[in-house]
Amino acid sequence: MKKNNLLFVLNDEEKLNFKSSSLGESFNIFFKQKENEDSLFEIVKTKNIELLILDFDILDFKTIDFLKKLKTDQNLKYIYTLILVSPNTQNNYLHTLSYLNMDILKKPFSIEEIIFKCNIFKKQINHQKEILLKNNELKEYQKVLNKSDIVSKADIDGNITYVNKNFIDISGYAETELVGNSHSIIRHPDMPKETFEKVWNTITNKQTYQGTIKNRRKDGSSYYVDATIMPILDVDGEIKEYIGVRHDITDIMNPKRQFLDDISSSNTPIVILAKIDNYSLLKEFYGASFTHKVEDFVTKNIKELIPEESGLDKIYQLDSGEYGFIRECDGSSHSNIEMWLKKFKNNIQFNDFVIDDKKVDIDFIFSYTMQKDEAFENLSIGIHKCRKEKIDILFADNLATNQQSKAKEDMVIVNVLKDALSNLHNAKLVSHFQPIMNNETQKIEKYESLIRLIDHDGGIISPFFFIDIAKKAGYYKDITNMVIHNAQEALDKVDTEISINLSTLDIEDLDIRNKLLDLISKPQNYGRIIFELLEDEVAHDFEVVKNFIGLAKVIGGVKIAIDDFGSGYSNFERLLDFQPDILKIDGSLIKNIVNDPFSKHVVEAIVLFAKEEKIQTVAEFIADGDILDEVKKLGINYSQGFHIGKPAEL
Repeated sequence: MKKNNLLFVLNDEEKLNFKSSSLGESFNIFFKQKENEDSLFEIVKTKNIELLILDFDILDFKTIDFLKKLKTDQNLKYIYTLILVSPNTQNNYLHTLSYLNMDILKKPFSIEEIIFKCNIFKKQINHQKEILLKNNELKEYQKVLNKSDIVSKADIDGNITYVNKNFIDISGYAETELVGNSHSIIRHPDMPKETFEKVWNTITNKQTYQGTIKNRRKDGSSYYVDATIMPILDVDGEIKEYIGVRHDITDIMNPKRQFLDDISSSNTPIVILAKIDNYSLLKEFYGASFTHKVEDFVTKNIKELIPEESGLDKIYQLDSGEYGFIRECDGSSHSNIEMWLKKFKNNIQFNDFVIDDKKVDIDFIFSYTMQKDEAFENLSIGIHKCRKEKIDILFADNLATNQQSKAKEDMVIVNVLKDALSNLHNAKLVSHFQPIMNNETQKIEKYESLIRLIDHDGGIISPFFFIDIAKKAGYYKDITNMVIHNAQEALDKVDTEISINLSTLDIEDLDIRNKLLDLISKPQNYGRIIFELLEDEVAHDFEVVKNFIGLAKVIGGVKIAIDDFGSGYSNFERLLDFQPDILKIDGSLIKNIVNDPFSKHVVEAIVLFAKEEKIQTVAEFIADGDILDEVKKLGINYSQGFHIGKPAEL
């Protein structure tokens, strides 16, 4: 912990006593005897003194004047001061206690009293520093907030007490016209009275309101804001004032707002979202300006391409190549809707679009919903799903609800993971080790390290359910650190090799590389560690990965294994990149090797190739004796699977 600077002003005899005390453990101690007022003041400033202990019986100047000078200096007013006084002069200095951070101690005193006082002051000094730091941070946050957001404050009656420049600029009112008035001065008549009643009821009940509000400028024009309004509470938990923070979303919200409002005012709507499928490519190839022309062109001409029987006669040009459509449901079925959209799509595909003398290919994907609630959320997720799964038309009901349910499930995993990393509520991260058998000797010669998350009830969660979530939540690196730690514990328990799964994401991280180097550099670990490289990550800095693998082989005799070989298109490319020592043949091939000739032939080819290159092979997913017998016949070196042994703690 950083020491604070302490200055004693006292005689030589007392100086010797304090030099031998324990204060040096907490303070950088300076000593002075008689100094004049100016000299002492300069010492306090230049030495950055935080605690000053003065024996006024040895000073030659007016002590009260000196204290006043200290406390009126902006940089020195927070210095803690302890005055040592004689009984006959104590009353002269009692009124100094009214000064900030000031105390007196009557002579004779013990060293222990001084130490006790100093330790109390140290806590107060550090607490004061924390408060000043927080105040400075708040000021910086306020600067950022005032630059980027529209901010206002109001008293408990709702009258405006403060507006920032952004509020003044967007509203068109002067500060003097706004302060003292209620926010109704910018209320737009289109906004229902109930909305503002809801806002007021929410914040007066000490809750935060969030929502989109349409406002009116002084000149009568409108603008939209995404508003967060919340009460500020005093130390007793009572409302002191209200603060509103808003973002101007006029440019992006107008068409969307109208779309959402019309969905809301419909009774039983059919809502469709169409997106130009190659929008990103058009933007990348032609630029944003031309792409906007394409959007405007589509808006003007799209009506002629919509099947008349669909009744989709109102178009909402949204953003990023998206268009919305609404119609009331009159008993139309899914097949009707999909038929309209297929005709619409065909009409587009069989038309030549010429914009600025350029022939432009335009195609659409569609998502549609019959759910009024969360309609736009369903549609947006539907469009994303269309693109991801290469679907032209998707029924999007319940997608938002399903996604929210998935998010809640993910959040449960995140909380368990967080507890496991903090050793809370019985949750923990452990490594289970699955044995790998030498097919010739029938002995266990290796173990693969497999991380497991133990939930609060003792249930085991496999990485399939938490690794991707851990990456999103920022805990992936912590998991890798735990894997490395557990690997060392396992190496200490057994005399076999231990295989660790690593992604390029792990190897690209400098801290992880250093921890791995520490692990493999230990003499007792030499030649006993296998790095099993996963295929799920794309290297951002391949040279770093390649160089580290080469270094690991030299320093620690590390063997490199390629996981799931035979399952991915990039397997053979990785052979060239990493020069592996081991190929782990994918379980999807091994599990069918007895009854599926194609799987068997693929495995035979891999084994033949591996033998030619002097690479060892491991068969994964050995589920029974028949598979094991077939694997042995094919000359595969090692076997791994439940038939050999399940993953367990060592």
